[in-house]
Amino acid sequence: MKLSKLSHAVIAASLMTAGAMAHAEITTSGSVALTSDYLFRGISQSAENMAVQGSFTVSHDSGLYFTAWGSSISTEATGVSSSSGLELDTLVGYAGETADGVGYDVGVMRYNYPGADDAGTTISYNEVYGSVSYSGAKLGVAYSDDYFGETGKYLYVYTGYSTELMENLSGSVSVGWNKFDNDATNTFLGGNSDAYFDYKVGLSTELKGIGLEAAYIGSDSIASDEVTGYGENADGRMVFTASKSF
Repeated sequence: MKLSKLSHAVIAASLMTAGAMAHAEITTSGSVALTSDYLFRGISQSAENMAVQGSFTVSHDSGLYFTAWGSSISTEATGVSSSSGLELDTLVGYAGETADGVGYDVGVMRYNYPGADDAGTTISYNEVYGSVSYSGAKLGVAYSDDYFGETGKYLYVYTGYSTELMENLSGSVSVGWNKFDNDATNTFLGGNSDAYFDYKVGLSTELKGIGLEAAYIGSDSIASDEVTGYGENADGRMVFTASKSF
């Protein structure tokens, strides 16, 4: 799948920034996590089973970064015949904060499903994204010009808020709107409508260096019969996650 013009523009701008500040410091970070269910925008990718996840990021203090992120997935939940049972995503982005405390983040993400494209259909796809944040509030958008399984355009708009409730306890809430190119796109994914909402309400804390999160995640897909093909994979549920950053 070819990158869109917008994808090329984001990458070019990021590379020029890196070249201009090549003397700046480079840092690395990563994480590993075990979650009771891997949900992506309200839909389970692990068929309501546990998933192992990990990430690794290389950051330049100019704001440029590269991230590799992976998770175990289920063919039953995703419909992806991935011989490896993995989703392996890569991101190139640019993030920072203005003097007024407004954060920003733009980039290009590639969703990869190793072995899945061998069957002839291009499952892996690109997505450009951007967000702004301020004092715990966040507004973001993501767009793909050739979504999962070559099913056309896709738009995701979301907003969220997170805050410290007390010492070592934070709360967060978010809602997102998924808009497909047409009904046929979502039919490929198991539904019969061109849009649905997802949401998340969570609490997080840290215990002896281990991040702990309990969240209720779901969508309006079941109630409005929009993603009926997903069955219980689209239903709301509690999700528990333990993670370790390094």
